[in-house]
Amino acid sequence: MNSETISIIIPIYKVEQYLEQCVESVTRQTYQKLEIILVDDGSPDQCGIMCEKWAKKDQRIKVIHKENGGLSDARNAGLQAASGTYIAFVDSDDLIAPTMMEQLLHGLEQEKADIAECNYTCFTDELPEEEYTGHEPTVSYGTEKALSLLLDESTFKYTVWNKLYRREVFDSLRFEIGKLHEDVFFTYQAFGISERIAKVEKGLYFYRQRRDSIMGSAFGLKNLDSLEARKRQYFYMKNNFPELSGKAQVQLLRNCLYMGQKALRCSTPAVTQKAMQCIRILFHEIYMAQDIQDSGKQRMWYGAAKQNFKVCCSMRNILKIGL
Repeated sequence: MNSETISIIIPIYKVEQYLEQCVESVTRQTYQKLEIILVDDGSPDQCGIMCEKWAKKDQRIKVIHKENGGLSDARNAGLQAASGTYIAFVDSDDLIAPTMMEQLLHGLEQEKADIAECNYTCFTDELPEEEYTGHEPTVSYGTEKALSLLLDESTFKYTVWNKLYRREVFDSLRFEIGKLHEDVFFTYQAFGISERIAKVEKGLYFYRQRRDSIMGSAFGLKNLDSLEARKRQYFYMKNNFPELSGKAQVQLLRNCLYMGQKALRCSTPAVTQKAMQCIRILFHEIYMAQDIQDSGKQRMWYGAAKQNFKVCCSMRNILKIGL
């Protein structure tokens, strides 16, 4: 059994009703050599006090109290304090299966990978009952193939919290502060500097779906951060993995249409107008960047969007396409 430490970073902000359950699921891991870093990101409720109580109960827990700076800033603060050979992240309203760290570490070491990812299960109140015994089958991929699968958003996902990383991945990377969809900015770069990425085909992470969460809130201009991240990703692929630039272009074009449709459903006209202007400009730039490698049906929609982006998105909303 590997005896190296895993540092698990948990950013915390206004989650006092979920925090106890989250931290408990982390402390009960079958792999016990953990450094659990609770980052109190200036939470105005009782979270800070709860963190200190946990630190007194479990000597593996470190607590950082800081001014509110957002999720990325809290993760970066945790990274600064982490001393483990491996790094993982857990969001403070979610839960993890008892064997998650053990299985990810086994998969990472077995495949000599830099990152190992597991599947995740969404839940609201009650968790599905599952047995977690033994090691699940693991497959791994080289850099370019893993990036291709990430662009497909099939085998791999952009989320950072269902993964285990070798510490070296963070030698040159940090989370971008002040951005929504911060995982999209980060994950393609992490894959890009990794030699192998492993996949454990088991749902070991439990993602809590909350209506009051950032991702569940109403459309706003900050949602366009996702498009900025995918634009950077496109040029990253074009410069470093040119064979994948076509996939990155298609992913961005599809997301432009999706965001355009969301913007038209926004109840604030000024936000809709500004968002549509920004998305249309980006869409035209990427549409003209290279020949589009997509199906004929999709290219038809792209052509319609080039002619009149707003009308195209309105039509897709009426036909309930893409939402």
